[in-house]
Amino acid sequence: MSISCTRIRHQVRVLACAGLGVLSVVWTANCFAQEPAASLTAEQVVSEMAKRNQQRAEALRGYTSLRTYHCEYQGLGDRRADLIVKMSYVSPDKKEFTIVSESGSELLRKHVLRKLIEAEQEAASEENRRSTAMKPENYDFRLVEIDQDVTGTYYVLDVSPKKSNKFLFRGRIWVDAKDFAVTRMEGEPAKNPSWWVKKVSIDVQYRKIGDFWLLARNQTLTQVRIRGHALMTIDYGDYHVGETHSPPAALLAPLSGASRQCATEAAPASCANQSN
Repeated sequence: MSISCTRIRHQVRVLACAGLGVLSVVWTANCFAQEPAASLTAEQVVSEMAKRNQQRAEALRGYTSLRTYHCEYQGLGDRRADLIVKMSYVSPDKKEFTIVSESGSELLRKHVLRKLIEAEQEAASEENRRSTAMKPENYDFRLVEIDQDVTGTYYVLDVSPKKSNKFLFRGRIWVDAKDFAVTRMEGEPAKNPSWWVKKVSIDVQYRKIGDFWLLARNQTLTQVRIRGHALMTIDYGDYHVGETHSPPAALLAPLSGASRQCATEAAPASCANQSN
């Protein structure tokens, strides 16, 4: 085998180790409910988000979706590959994948796209979900600003992991001020998967399907240290949400009077924990 072919195969394996798109699965919030916007502290936003995430996870029994995986590698020989996959989720951690069609580089399909699916199944385990949940146990949060556009109002927070884990994330999240749902994430993996990987940039977006916020698009750019880069995109569509548990009344009600008071005053530390 030529040196160039050896390097190409090594870089493809590096891309697979980089976990292109895997983090998006770990961070799925499955968020819903409506809340009026308020000026909250970072602690209050995170506390409310964590509480709602748990309630939403318990309410969602399952769904199916159709995904389009696309990977383009440019470097020591250009390659591209595509998979169309049907995914079925059953609460709390069962995910089944059926490949509908595939095309392009067999090397990328085997060592990147299929490995990505395997990693998503690994990330769905109870232990991984607990150790990577968007909670103070796993992350430090800092409120940066309150952002507004035509789509709504968002709390923007910087997120820093408290430990080294291939599924954790470092960067910035946008939390919907009404739903307390993560609607966008930008950043990089908390742990560099390999010396050969120079940088991994991740942009994840969500959209509301019925009562739930689910993944819409994941774009990951991986730069290889020696030469080349790979662009990985996953588009999520054709959602069908199955029967759901009735959402808790607290999820549908506006913030309590105590919560509003905490949002408008120099709240004591106890306010940040009142929703637990």
